Amino acid sequence: MLNNLREATRKLHEELEKENLAGQIISHKISLEVYKLLLLQNYIAYKITEAEILKFIPSYKSDKSDQLAKDLENLNVDTSISEEFQDKFSINSHEEALGAAYVVLGSALGGMYISKEIPNCPELTEISKPHFFNGDRDGVKSWNKFVKELKAEDFTETQIAVASKKAQETFEFFGLVFRQTSVIPQNS
Repeated sequence: MLNNLREATRKLHEELEKENLAGQIISHKISLEVYKLLLLQNYIAYKITEAEILKFIPSYKSDKSDQLAKDLENLNVDTSISEEFQDKFSINSHEEALGAAYVVLGSALGGMYISKEIPNCPELTEISKPHFFNGDRDGVKSWNKFVKELKAEDFTETQIAVASKKAQETFEFFGLVFRQTSVIPQNS
């Protein structure tokens, strides 16, 4: 299952990384406004995918959207735009939830790397300690637990195909959110 998920999403993962504003953190060129947009984009994508995953995997543990909500609140960013994306992603089975969880939990490794670069960004020196890009290892622990559980289970070819397709759709959904959320809504 794990190898199929990895292979099925490799190209989409690479494309999404190129589009992602997080690269500006790595290059230390991110502005505060672009950082807010990056957080908002991730909030929308994670909030919706996490809620869908929980419908089929009640034991699923990820608080990425909660962490993002705290960061956005600290920066006074309106998150109501997330409602516009609510009907653009859904999960209909346990296997689909596994595919989406692969994408969401797998992002922990990149998040660890990005968190180390935030202190090197001149425009972000005034922000409070991030909740999302916090550098703690809980996300990596959740990823490792997920991988262990996947390896312990036997899946049919059909189950693997369904999970792999939803993992691809999850990356595509993230890309859609990133492309369609290009400005920060102003608080009224």
